[in-house]
Amino acid sequence: MTMQPELKHLLTAVNLGHSRDHPLAGWFILTILYGDHTGEPQTFNYLSQHYNANYLDADEKPLTDAILKNVLSELSETARLIEVSPRKVRVKMKSGAFHLQQAPVYRITSQGIEYLTLMPKVLDAESTVTANIARIDEYCALVQQLGQPSQDSTSTRLYNNFNNLLSAYADVMKGMHKLDEDLDDLANDLAFNHGSDAAQHLQQMLHHKAIPAFERLMAQGPLLQAMANSTTFFEQVARSRQGQDSLEVNRALDDQTALTLQLQQDYQYVQTHLQRLSASFEPTASAIDSSYDSIYTVFQTILSAIQLLGRAYDHIQDQTIDIRELSGQIDDLLAHYDTLTIPRAIPKHLAQDRLVSDTTDLLNATTMGPVKYLATRQQRIIATAADNPTVVSADVTDDHRQRGLAEFQRLVMTDATPGRVDHDLELQTVLARDEIVRLYSATGYDHYQSFAPFGRPVTAVTALPDSQPVWLHYAGEAFSVQLPSGFTITFDSQEVAD
Repeated sequence: MTMQPELKHLLTAVNLGHSRDHPLAGWFILTILYGDHTGEPQTFNYLSQHYNANYLDADEKPLTDAILKNVLSELSETARLIEVSPRKVRVKMKSGAFHLQQAPVYRITSQGIEYLTLMPKVLDAESTVTANIARIDEYCALVQQLGQPSQDSTSTRLYNNFNNLLSAYADVMKGMHKLDEDLDDLANDLAFNHGSDAAQHLQQMLHHKAIPAFERLMAQGPLLQAMANSTTFFEQVARSRQGQDSLEVNRALDDQTALTLQLQQDYQYVQTHLQRLSASFEPTASAIDSSYDSIYTVFQTILSAIQLLGRAYDHIQDQTIDIRELSGQIDDLLAHYDTLTIPRAIPKHLAQDRLVSDTTDLLNATTMGPVKYLATRQQRIIATAADNPTVVSADVTDDHRQRGLAEFQRLVMTDATPGRVDHDLELQTVLARDEIVRLYSATGYDHYQSFAPFGRPVTAVTALPDSQPVWLHYAGEAFSVQLPSGFTITFDSQEVAD
């Protein structure tokens, strides 16, 4: 079956029936029940055969009984778009004879019919949703007609007029919401483009469309609220559905039980919708927040647009330059910019040669005279040897390194490479004392790359745990350094280059 791509995308997104492999199954079941005129009982098998024969897509697998059962359950129990009732049906046997048996028969409900007819209208909303004066006039006329004190409930005219009122109000409010969006777009354009044509369009829409329509709608509010507060209007409209010109089966069969149930449903229907209409004219904050079609939301948009127009007018009045005239001059200039002759620019450094208050102002640069400089004689000064600074003698520094090395060799070294510290030492140089202390710290390491006293690498440092603590005293200090024990040291035969 062919279908509009837009409608197919919309129905796929809705997925009526919640079937992953057959997203359009729910829609096509409604289509079968609504458009079937063969007279055959619409049983489970009939729906399955009809769907698989006429409604499968090219890449869609046949609809199984389990999936169809779930789809029908969603449509009947959850969505209430179809209803099922057991009936006796004639089933054709293989022999050609008919056999009577009881089977569930499906039929589309009024909700299903409404759903089936309204969904395609969603695609035409850009053409159908419009704010026009004729629809508002029709709505106002229906309100005046239904607001009459005496109503005739013997025919279906009253019930039909009430439904027409709801339809007209829905169209009017959809149009007013669209007008609300249009006003908002114009106001947004005006907020960033003062003095543009948007201000004129906005003013025309306010004076010729929005404000008159709002006033006429507001005038119907008291009459609607009076009907909503009436104790007899709901029942009159509900009874009007069962008027003499009704074509419903229950009316023809005079089924009082069904008619009573229908009357109660219609009474609730009229009461709910009329109270909703009345609530849209309530000026309270709670009523405005709870009603999507509150007339005061349109009023707020109109008021905001008027305030924006006022601010735009004040902005234009505060300007010292006529924006429209300036824009016209710029447009005229851009139209023949390629024929303009622009004089050569004045050098930027010209003003720097003159004593002016503003060096960046070049408007008067062409009237300034030439710059006059006064030449002055300068005497060159020649320096002589007498001007040189006094050279001081260099300080003689005492090299303690050699003294420290000699003392270290004398007190520590036992041969060319081994050394030993196992008794108290009295030292004359700080350097020798510090190197001995640093070497003792090497007893805690097994690698000695960081230890090279006087440039000689160390290969081994071993503590003497059985020896007594060793005191090191420098002759120039009043304190001594104590090592926990003595130690031996072995140097490499090669010195490290400085």
